Amino acid sequence: MNNIENDTTRKFAEGMWKLIMARGVVLFFVGLILLLFPTATLTTLIFIMGVYWLIEGIATMYNTIQRRNLYNYWWWGFVTGGLGILAGVIVLAKPFSTTVLTTSFLIIFLGVIALLNGISGIVTAIRLNKLQQGGRSGMWRGIFSLILGILLISSPFSSALVFIKIIGSFSLFAGLITIALALRVKKRAKEFEEQNTF
Repeated sequence: MNNIENDTTRKFAEGMWKLIMARGVVLFFVGLILLLFPTATLTTLIFIMGVYWLIEGIATMYNTIQRRNLYNYWWWGFVTGGLGILAGVIVLAKPFSTTVLTTSFLIIFLGVIALLNGISGIVTAIRLNKLQQGGRSGMWRGIFSLILGILLISSPFSSALVFIKIIGSFSLFAGLITIALALRVKKRAKEFEEQNTF
């Protein structure tokens, strides 16, 4: 490798390690926040949704009033805008209570889907076994999905907190790996610099 190629590689490595390090640090701290404050994280997310619903509702209502003479069904925009404003106000007024209710609803919904997938998977596996087509793996997938669905439905809010902690753990781990990679790239950049000095 000649000096020009060495210099180009060094400059690239010098620029890259800082970017990689920044990503690693962000991932690490996001993971830490998710693990230490799972309930607060959920509340913050629902709060942001509340702000969005409020702004969207006001914008829809304003837009509908401005253009009510152009459409026959202008009242529909009025209704949806009003619902958006109402949802936003409720979330912003009682963020924690809304977090529990909204999160529970979403997790129950996911639980029902998992339950239906599990039942469907088990039925399909039984039919495949009758045809001697080997439905054993499908049976296990169905059972796992069924158990998951039952767990999600039985304790939705706790399941959501567990899910956030899992994401937090992955984020923390990914952050540490990314920071380690950044340090390796930095070391390599220094090696190239020392090669060019001599």
